[in-house]
Amino acid sequence: MNAIAARILPGIFCASMLALPNAPASRAATPERTHLLPHFAPGQVFRYSVQTRIETATAASGVIVDPEGPKKLIQSVNATIRLEVVSASQNAAEHSARLRVTYEKVAATSNGPAYDPDVAAVRKQYEKLSGQSFEFTLGADGKISGVKGLDKISSDPSRASVVNEWLSQLTLGAALPKQGIAIGEKWSSEQPLENIPLEGLSWRTHATYVRDEPCPASARSASATGGKPVTSAPDAANMCAVILTRSTITGGEHSKDRTPAVFRQNGLRTSGIWTGTGEALTAISLRTGMVASVTQTGSTHMDFTIMTTLERNRMRYAGETRTQSDITLLSQSAIP
Repeated sequence: MNAIAARILPGIFCASMLALPNAPASRAATPERTHLLPHFAPGQVFRYSVQTRIETATAASGVIVDPEGPKKLIQSVNATIRLEVVSASQNAAEHSARLRVTYEKVAATSNGPAYDPDVAAVRKQYEKLSGQSFEFTLGADGKISGVKGLDKISSDPSRASVVNEWLSQLTLGAALPKQGIAIGEKWSSEQPLENIPLEGLSWRTHATYVRDEPCPASARSASATGGKPVTSAPDAANMCAVILTRSTITGGEHSKDRTPAVFRQNGLRTSGIWTGTGEALTAISLRTGMVASVTQTGSTHMDFTIMTTLERNRMRYAGETRTQSDITLLSQSAIP
């Protein structure tokens, strides 16, 4: 982890993780209940606009020494994201899919101390994301697994926290109760945090089906015409289910040995605390099952130490991050 990487907290992935497609949705036999079942076809392509603001404060010591102490940075990132269905199970009982995320365009601005030469470097780090990709598998139960390529995009393991948060939120349709949902109903889910220096942490999410309302205009256009503009007013075919979710990182409040297996195999030990909260409002099309838009805020706090088995070398990393993000569906291809 270099000095620049140590300062780039999970924000970019919080910023850039787009909404994932869900299956064609249909009303259950009882009108009051809604079923949003995931279904994917290989070759489908979806594009999203991502706008985010990230405020971070970080400090590192040990192997990485920051002589100026904690640094604060405000970043704004605008991106266009391509989501492609690489493969999908044809078994109706599974509905699992392999998905690839590609950053097509990324524009970033960074504001920090005027004397800090790393501000421009941080901005370039974001813009280098253009053309970069990573993949993951979405299971029939809504669980995320098999994330590959993320390490090539970021050398900062703390970003994985926000990746899991966003993937859990934006694959919400796959994790909805199988019996369907009704307006006003509440439910909970839990997604383990992976690819981070501390073991035993999870995002616990409490969700509520708040209401039905017209989908965002851009999402209606994308759904109806494959991205070409439409001028028709919203109707029953252009309604979205609005889901409110509140998430909390559990298991990370106390400092103790939390060494993941991959760290232990390399002769390292980790300990520390890692907490976070988030809130999101997600609109899912009742007609197509697509996640049409997401508005989310979140914050994380981490203070962890990585050391060798004999404690001859150690690095302590502490950071706070706050994010505000908006994601909107721009276009989608027809099922091949």
